[in-house]
Amino acid sequence: MKNVTVSMDDDLAGWARVEAAKRGRSLSGFLADVLAEMRSSRERSKEPDATLLALEGFLTGPGFPGAAKAWAGREELYGEREADLLRRHQHPDLRGRPDGD
Repeated sequence: MKNVTVSMDDDLAGWARVEAAKRGRSLSGFLADVLAEMRSSRERSKEPDATLLALEGFLTGPGFPGAAKAWAGREELYGEREADLLRRHQHPDLRGRPDGD
């Protein structure tokens, strides 16, 4: 075990002593616990979350081989029908009239 000298503000040192006493620990033990907890939480944050992995798998496409790769995309899917889809939403007065007016 390594001995380390730590300098801190008097108010912070007083607070740390009180917190250590509340937990029945020495100031040295309390600081070691806090630092170990910080290190383990940082290491846990580097591990991919299972929920995040599941969401990423869902968003990349179906689980069928080649299904996501074979999807043409919105532009290609609607490109052929774009004129028909837009015409459907035009006001009737704007459409071409059959009598040529």
